[in-house]
Amino acid sequence: MMRNKPLKYHVRYNRHVNDTDLKERTLSSLRGAIEKGAVDEDIISLLESINRVDDLVTTSSCSGRIQLIGMPRPGDKLNSNVLGKWHRRVQEAELREALGKWDGEGMLFLMAQPLLLHMRTRDLRTAVRVRNKCQASGMKFSSIRSLKMSRGSVEEWGTTVEVMGSERMEVPLHPLPDDTLSEAIGPFVGFANDLITRTRSHIPTLIDLFHGGL
Repeated sequence: MMRNKPLKYHVRYNRHVNDTDLKERTLSSLRGAIEKGAVDEDIISLLESINRVDDLVTTSSCSGRIQLIGMPRPGDKLNSNVLGKWHRRVQEAELREALGKWDGEGMLFLMAQPLLLHMRTRDLRTAVRVRNKCQASGMKFSSIRSLKMSRGSVEEWGTTVEVMGSERMEVPLHPLPDDTLSEAIGPFVGFANDLITRTRSHIPTLIDLFHGGL
């Protein structure tokens, strides 16, 4: 689906904050998202492994994707135009078709973005263990993303961990001459596809990591 609106990197299915039944409500939202086909199929087994752990619940996910984006100015994602988006390996013909939608104005980027998960943990100690284990498994950009405090203490389910791979690229295509752009993209497509394959290769390792709990 093409979206001409602010970019959303991954499906969010958690809308329940400060709720005593947060995990069950979040999992209900996840099940609904899966039924609608809004969750990448190849990451569902990993989400299931994580959510079997009592002190964890996933809140958003993406198994990696490739995008072609027109941008009026550097960093202006609010006014960006998503010309093509693929949650899989892409064919050169598909990318050339998406290139035809660019009006030639502003900047043009081919992006490959890595596997990304957000999860909430019941307590800070669990979050630290998750971050450390994920980093050790190869997800080097994993971090504790946020803490929700109340009266000087971290709230139950108030810690968010971000698990992210390092397989990323952003290639500016707009400097290429218009008459050679379509033919010049071949090597970039191959590299982007290799990154998608590589970032998804983390999934079995992560499933094993969470399979036995923490």
